[in-house]
Amino acid sequence: MIITKAQRARMDRACHLFTKADVEFDKVEEPIQIIYEVTTGSADIPIFGAVGAPFKFEVLDVVVQPRGASTNGTLKLADGSNDITDAMTCAADKTMVRPATIDDAYSTIAKGGNLQIVCAGDSIGSTIALVTVLVREVE
Repeated sequence: MIITKAQRARMDRACHLFTKADVEFDKVEEPIQIIYEVTTGSADIPIFGAVGAPFKFEVLDVVVQPRGASTNGTLKLADGSNDITDAMTCAADKTMVRPATIDDAYSTIAKGGNLQIVCAGDSIGSTIALVTVLVREVE
């Protein structure tokens, strides 16, 4: 379960027994959103490419908002070599899309690592969308 800093503070204030018993809630940082707008589909759109990721993180969720009618367009996240998500169909404008799978073997990106959007389909250039990637920093 993910709790925010404000929720943790309320729980600590509400129950003084935790302080007396020296019990502490796990410190959970709030997830970070990476938002990227795909204006023209491409087989390789770097979110963190040559520069690399600024910190090590794990991909928790992906939400795609298609912004055009792409006949057979799909979109997925990859780490440069491996697919992180399955291909998400972006054929219907305004229909929110999420991946059916996130591969935990590849969902953690090292500091300096690569994260990219890969578009495919017969109308790759018209695969346009707003992509929101929810991540958490890991050590």
